[in-house]
Amino acid sequence: MNTDPSFAPAPPPPPAPGTALAPSPALEVDLDARLDGPAVLTVRGDIDIATAPVLEPHLSRASADGTDLVLDLTGVPFLGCAGMAMFDAAANRVRRRHATLTTAVQPHVRHILHVVGLDTTLMCCDTVAEAVAAVHDRART
Repeated sequence: MNTDPSFAPAPPPPPAPGTALAPSPALEVDLDARLDGPAVLTVRGDIDIATAPVLEPHLSRASADGTDLVLDLTGVPFLGCAGMAMFDAAANRVRRRHATLTTAVQPHVRHILHVVGLDTTLMCCDTVAEAVAAVHDRART
């Protein structure tokens, strides 16, 4: 180990010509605030440590006012720990406001939520229509 304070490691070499750089995290988020039912927050893309900070402010705003929320994750191929922690916090935030957070998820994402126990906190449905119907059913009971 070099202890000379003037020593600086060499910068990484530039990429070779024609080499693609790693793409920046892509995540699409849309909010549909419906007058006749729960708001639907649609997410498309991987939810991981790189993209969770992009999603978090949208999820916080959508879950802040005490209305029921459907989280459409049918376009999410990967859900990492950062996303799971964020969804757990959002479910707790929504519950404190006496509302619900329901998800529409692909089977493999549902399995992940089940393995970590989040399916007890988040109601999981196969489609957005089923999730919206579940919210309406809970409102009637």
